[in-house]
Amino acid sequence: MPAGKDRIIVIGGGIQGCATAYFLAKRGQDVTLLEKDHIGRHASGVNAGGVRRLGRDPVEIPLSLASMDIWQSLQGHIGDHADAFHPCFYLKVALDEDGQALGVDRINALLKAGFKHEIWLEDWEVKRRLPHLSCPTYGGILVEGDGWALPWRIVQGFASAAVKHGSRLVEGCRVVGIERGRDGWQLHTTKGLLEAAQVVNCAGAWAAGLSALAGDAAFPLSPYAPMLAVTDSRPGILPAVIGVLGQTLSLKQLHSGQFVIGGGIRARANLETSRGEIDIPALAASMDLATTLFTAITSARIIRCWSGIEGYMPDGLPVIGRGSQPGLVHGFGFSAHGFQLGPAVGEALADLVMGQQPRISLAPFSPSRFETT
Repeated sequence: MPAGKDRIIVIGGGIQGCATAYFLAKRGQDVTLLEKDHIGRHASGVNAGGVRRLGRDPVEIPLSLASMDIWQSLQGHIGDHADAFHPCFYLKVALDEDGQALGVDRINALLKAGFKHEIWLEDWEVKRRLPHLSCPTYGGILVEGDGWALPWRIVQGFASAAVKHGSRLVEGCRVVGIERGRDGWQLHTTKGLLEAAQVVNCAGAWAAGLSALAGDAAFPLSPYAPMLAVTDSRPGILPAVIGVLGQTLSLKQLHSGQFVIGGGIRARANLETSRGEIDIPALAASMDLATTLFTAITSARIIRCWSGIEGYMPDGLPVIGRGSQPGLVHGFGFSAHGFQLGPAVGEALADLVMGQQPRISLAPFSPSRFETT
């Protein structure tokens, strides 16, 4: 690949990188999107596909609400790929008094902060919405309009939309060196030298390494492999995405009748080989919890388990903002809950690159919170 004067280079072909490239290209910017493997290869394309506002850290809620605005108008952004989004409702049930107290306290705290999108349901209301539920509950938290998506198709949709608006997409292109020169950035890649005025680091679990190459902060980003399992097809019994308060589970049933069981249970990941492991005993705990909720799942056969590689921050919050080096912007560290945020993050990163003010404050996600003195 010959050297070129690309104005903006986005590194990383997950949902954040693809959405960033899309919003920049849509605004007429000269942008190239680089992906070391192929689009949606890692966390963004192989996650559980949860599109949720429910259960977010309070500082994330404004960003999540802004992102849902984009999800609800997705057809206008990514065309027919938007049919991969299935809004329904998201419900986290309490299976004991501790879970009930956790849920009620959360609802009260959110109301005090001015957020009303999460509501409390009593047990009879949970049963009305989930008549096939096999166990009693102590109530639960509901968000209407949350749902799930086929993640790889959504990511491909943003990538295709970016290209449609003029972005260049280069897959199989690993960045092995970044240098800041007098006129901007030089990126040494496996496909040659590229130059850019600005670089957006959306490299997921590999982002801290790229930051270090660029001479920016040493971010405490840890790679792990969140795991999922899918069953064979069964009669439809679950019209929503369900979790459990105080426990780790994300459970949904696809239109094919297959159950997808996950929720953030994680195994080890190797950045050098780009491979994540599968920890069957750990994943089995989520499977057991799923069968507690719906005994019909007990007879379902697990036909596949997999994991993707994600980057986790110590505080569980992403890094979104300008780096310490001129012309470097970061968007990574989503700690296995960044899929729903992706569209709004892409919009905000495009704003930062273009010197505009994002519509949502990014202060809680500032890269500077990890600077050492």
